Amino acid sequence: MSVFSARHWNPDAHIVLMVDDLTNKLLVGKRAEVLDYVSEKIVVPFQDASLSMMYRSRWIKTSVRQLIRGRFLFVDCDTIVCGDLSEIDTFNCEIGAVWESHLLVKDYCDPLLAYDQSCTLKLGVDIEKEGVYFSSGVILAEDTGVAKQLFQLWHSCWEESTALGMGIDQPALAKANMMLGRTIQRIPDVYNCIVFTKNSFTRQAKILHISSYRNPSYLFSKKVLEYVRDNGLKNHWIVESIKNPCASFLPFDFDILSSTREQRKEWINEIACFSRGYGETIDASFADFPMKSRFRMIIVALLRRKCNLLAARLWMVWSRIYVWRHRKTIKDNVCRK
Repeated sequence: MSVFSARHWNPDAHIVLMVDDLTNKLLVGKRAEVLDYVSEKIVVPFQDASLSMMYRSRWIKTSVRQLIRGRFLFVDCDTIVCGDLSEIDTFNCEIGAVWESHLLVKDYCDPLLAYDQSCTLKLGVDIEKEGVYFSSGVILAEDTGVAKQLFQLWHSCWEESTALGMGIDQPALAKANMMLGRTIQRIPDVYNCIVFTKNSFTRQAKILHISSYRNPSYLFSKKVLEYVRDNGLKNHWIVESIKNPCASFLPFDFDILSSTREQRKEWINEIACFSRGYGETIDASFADFPMKSRFRMIIVALLRRKCNLLAARLWMVWSRIYVWRHRKTIKDNVCRK
């Protein structure tokens, strides 16, 4: 889905798919369709076949500067590209990235700060003192000595992190950046837009990055991903959904609080349209439809009867009641872009 979206919006881009040797063996049948959208494939061999997929992917990610020549934009696979990326060629920086959650560390919600701080402190980095913490999901890198040095340090710090039982790579990037004199520069947030932002900002994104903190989208539900894995991207509804992923979002609580009538009308129509396609393509029972509500059973019953617009309206009514009742405690917990 990520590679397809990148190719759709950037038909002339040189897209490199980097995989380990075991993953490469899985690119057969429907899964081989990904190769239709790439310009080049690099397979990284590992002698130890018992290494986990997470270890392999992080090893490749932190080594990518040594594996590719020339300037590149690294993009995680849990992303959707939403537009032309050519503007990034005008950015003058050796290493560029976006702030984690688009916020200064001091503005993090308590759970996010507690998690990120606990991870980075294990490597001797105090992100509260640093003030900023960069996301490793999208990285712009020049082919220079400084960029190569940063990646070498990143890989080394990640190996240190792994030895401590922490396989994630972002804390290691923070330490490498600190060790190299804080060389990473901030690039526009639209190039790594965490999904759990304000709806209006999400729609401006060049690259959407799926939030592991919260997933408000039908498109990234388990059943949709399984469908794409097993069937590829031949279904018209799936393809159009990838081209317009923001229409698959449930509106976020803090957006509903300040929404206009026109915004709510747009959201209702999108929910109705997307749920109709979901029912016809993925699951007509809506057994795992991600729509929490006191009226969930009624809403799901309406969806099963293809009364999608009525179901969407009922969900919006309940959502407005819910956010009004909890308005004092509802916060834009991750991003306030």
